[in-house]
Amino acid sequence: MSNSAGTPTYSTAGTVSAPIDLTGLKGEHTTLDLSSSKKGKKIVKPNVKVTLTSLTLNNSGTLRRINSVVIPIVYSDKFYKEVRDPLLDDVNKLIYYADIPVGAICCKFDNLAKGSKEPPTLVILTLAILAPYRSLNLGTSLLLSSLKASLHPTTPPPPIPSDNKTNTRASLIVAPPRVRVNRALAHVQVGNEDAKRFYERLGFKEVGIEENYYSKVEPHGAIIMVCEDIAKALGESEQPNGSA
Repeated sequence: MSNSAGTPTYSTAGTVSAPIDLTGLKGEHTTLDLSSSKKGKKIVKPNVKVTLTSLTLNNSGTLRRINSVVIPIVYSDKFYKEVRDPLLDDVNKLIYYADIPVGAICCKFDNLAKGSKEPPTLVILTLAILAPYRSLNLGTSLLLSSLKASLHPTTPPPPIPSDNKTNTRASLIVAPPRVRVNRALAHVQVGNEDAKRFYERLGFKEVGIEENYYSKVEPHGAIIMVCEDIAKALGESEQPNGSA
């Protein structure tokens, strides 16, 4: 189908990742003592399925609910429409823990145009995990997934043929992969030391403070956290920023 302006729409429905292996990440499993005595106790690590899924119109309400519970900011309809852009499909995800949606990451890309004075950058807009599911490395998994996708872009999904208008060759052309983006940026509310340490563990550094970034919550200031080399943070070989 297509929207009223004639712009082709895209399908990401059913785009679900293979189960994520979090066994190598500290803190993922809770050990269970199934014995009644200390001797011969049996320790069990539950093998919980964790998957990522694309943002779609169908799960947009789920994304809204997660953000509203975790983040003290109300995002507009425009925000939720823009994060479903098919060109952002590989970096914007919901995360499911035992088939329950428990978190999400929303990003955008800045400075992708040729000749931009600033380097291409992945901007993390929101990263939210419901409170009962924190300390399970789910936030780490979401962020790592987006950083890897930023560095290794995939071909966007093809447009869906329209049912109510003539389909032209141009309307069905698959968009080309974007350039590699090897830089990331996030804003952390001043005073949120846990979030600041979270980003620092993944290669981000504080580069400044943006005053009045949060207009409707206090404190208003935001710490600007930047990862200047995603490839290095991921332990990969050097990747030129903005390369095809």
